[in-house]
Amino acid sequence: MSTTTTATAGIRFARAEQHGVLLGLSGAQLGFVAIALVVAGTAVYLAGASGLGLAAAVWGPLLVVGTARIGGRPLTAWLPLLADWQARRVTGRTATVQSTRSPSLVDSLRLPGIAGPLAIATTPSGTAVVHDRRAGTLTAVARVSSAGFLLADVAVQDHRVGAWGRVLGSLSQADDVVRLQVLHRSLPAPGASSSLMGLGEGFAARVLSELLAQTPADQRETLVAVSLRAGRSRRGRPDPAHLAQVDESLMTLARALAGADLVVAAWLDAAEVRRAVRASYDPSPAALAPSLVPVASQAGPMAAREFWDRLECDGAVHAVYWVAEWPRSEVHPGFLQSLALAPGVRRSVSLTVEPLTAAASLRQIRRAKAEHIADSAQRAKLGQVEDESVRAEQADLARREAELVAGHGDLRFTGLLTVTAATVEELTAAGSALRSAAAQAMCEVRRLDGQHGLAHAAGALPLARRLL
Repeated sequence: MSTTTTATAGIRFARAEQHGVLLGLSGAQLGFVAIALVVAGTAVYLAGASGLGLAAAVWGPLLVVGTARIGGRPLTAWLPLLADWQARRVTGRTATVQSTRSPSLVDSLRLPGIAGPLAIATTPSGTAVVHDRRAGTLTAVARVSSAGFLLADVAVQDHRVGAWGRVLGSLSQADDVVRLQVLHRSLPAPGASSSLMGLGEGFAARVLSELLAQTPADQRETLVAVSLRAGRSRRGRPDPAHLAQVDESLMTLARALAGADLVVAAWLDAAEVRRAVRASYDPSPAALAPSLVPVASQAGPMAAREFWDRLECDGAVHAVYWVAEWPRSEVHPGFLQSLALAPGVRRSVSLTVEPLTAAASLRQIRRAKAEHIADSAQRAKLGQVEDESVRAEQADLARREAELVAGHGDLRFTGLLTVTAATVEELTAAGSALRSAAAQAMCEVRRLDGQHGLAHAAGALPLARRLL
């Protein structure tokens, strides 16, 4: 008797959309190109070819700014980032020092990359919610676990993939859900010396201590943060009646996760939220020891300094990478294994899911289709051949529109990878290892230079925040 095993269904991602007003160029790019053409045309009209050559010092740089790309971004997209970075550096906003004398630290979070304090409230069930008054959201954090995915058989993998898809699909139907974040990170395991106490001073203890010294000890942690609409507030605090509704929403989400074989170990209380945030800045065992860190200062770093290519917080340095392009071909659902599992490397993988309304999604699709039609007409006039990538984007738009018309929800995914090290040299090596792991996962990643403070708050903190 022979048996056949069906492979797990693969997943396919749509191509990253390249929005542009005309021929893939944004409005700012077209502005620079138009100015360059006006300058060049005026020079030719006034002085002919010699005037065109003399004016090249003006129209040449303008044309380069309007068409050049650096690091996968148009040069016009770098100019606002450079201006903002210089303004923050001159005004001293790239360095922050937390004062331990402020009594408000006990019930609020003051974190780098986040404007204003975040208040901490408690629901009737004891769950802590982080209240962002500016965004009007309440964020709760859960610690989840599962029986594993890669070693499960095909039927179990298909069941879990389908159940997780239903969880994501339910987000579009929930009116109060703003954003959901899944954060998987590696932290240093508690000191292994305690496990050797019963072995004495013999040969076995020496061998085990040598092995533990050579093999980095890590523990994996998976957190799910859900951001809900705050509703009405009283004197800057959430309404108690609304907090009771938050408990109901969290229970509904926990049941949905249980259907996907994800066990919600606990919704974090205020002290656990502070420790979870603290671990994102300095995951060393000394920094997380309750006896060494006062409760009031566990939330944020004592000192943080943002550089163009990194963020330094207390005894750690961080760099954040954005998943600019997901795999373009069909991949196994466990394709992120090489990114999430890296022994000895402090790495956080964050996936943020934001549900979009059907009306907003259809408007985006119509605008993108109009841009493609205009680009196709312009290419036909210029005699240019349409690229296969353009046809692939058009096919993705048609499929997305058909799914919306059929009643499916639309979600925006943002992937952020945070690398943490003790020194800048180790951070550089860890960044190289991350790019290699991303290539194995068929993902294209870009380091978010000039905005590591904001990116770290979105990608390393379990607060379900937007990058932009």
